[in-house]
Amino acid sequence: MNKKHFLLIAAFIFIPALPFAQGVSAEPVIDSEISEMYLSVEAAKSKKEKRNLTLLLAEKLTSAGQYEEAENLYKGLLAGKPSKKQSFEYYLKLGDTAFLSKNYTLSLDYYEKARSLYKKNAEVNLKIGDVLLKCNLYNLAEKSFTEALSHDEDSYYAKKRLGDIYFEMEMYSKAVEYYGQIENAVNDKQLTVNMAVCYRNLSETDKALDIAKAYLQMTPDAEMFILSGMLNCDKKRYDSAEKDFLKSIEINGQNFMPYIYLAGIYFSADKYELAKRYIDKAYALNSSYAATDLLNAEISYKLGRIYEARRYAHNAFIKAKSPFIKERVKKSSGFFNQ
Repeated sequence: MNKKHFLLIAAFIFIPALPFAQGVSAEPVIDSEISEMYLSVEAAKSKKEKRNLTLLLAEKLTSAGQYEEAENLYKGLLAGKPSKKQSFEYYLKLGDTAFLSKNYTLSLDYYEKARSLYKKNAEVNLKIGDVLLKCNLYNLAEKSFTEALSHDEDSYYAKKRLGDIYFEMEMYSKAVEYYGQIENAVNDKQLTVNMAVCYRNLSETDKALDIAKAYLQMTPDAEMFILSGMLNCDKKRYDSAEKDFLKSIEINGQNFMPYIYLAGIYFSADKYELAKRYIDKAYALNSSYAATDLLNAEISYKLGRIYEARRYAHNAFIKAKSPFIKERVKKSSGFFNQ
């Protein structure tokens, strides 16, 4: 099988998701709930009751995306001369609201104030690490997560994040070192994907396949079948790869990637009509992908549809972003125009 047809397909990249800091989320909240909470705070009969209701209100405001209002409430609580433990809690909450509003500089400032109160607290170090990682400050993020791990050596989150940092830096051996310390890693899809991609980049494809298969035995998943299919292509096990891509489509037919890979498999097997059917499906799902046009051009040419081949090649050149695809298009276009 000719490998060039897979080289023109951009690698299916899985980027580690960088979620909001631990314990932070934003969910829809009905305005009437907030109005009622404000009334409850005003009607509070004691300082303790008012504090507790204010905290609940601030959380509601945060969930509703009203970050400035929530921030003002936490600042008000800080102005009331709270205890050290309470101040730590408020600074954490202020950091969370700033993080959600994507004001990372302010978020970091609040988290640092919290850390100044309890320097050995693992939670605040994890949150600081999240902000630094979000800002691509990998070395500083590494230091923060390592600090958190020194205070909680079993921290799943710290180990995963350290692995993510090295993954982003393409230090795959180091990433696997931390990912491998996590118990029941196969239960975490993103972690499983990252580990498989690491092993793939380390040319340990069999290990990557074992990881993908272990996950698929528990949970049939469209994206994981795509990854398994790619890995089988690496091993030139095209029959197995074909089955993986077809299973991915069976689970979720809206992802254009398995259609492209199937078209590539059939093209290289000289099954041009079948390749054309799948590349057209890929094109219908995502017409902005240059590699789809280029493969479509090559398939059309083999089918004797010269005008179509030239048109697809022209479209591929316009859409191409990488030098590799542009160079490939140039060479193909010259061939199609002969």
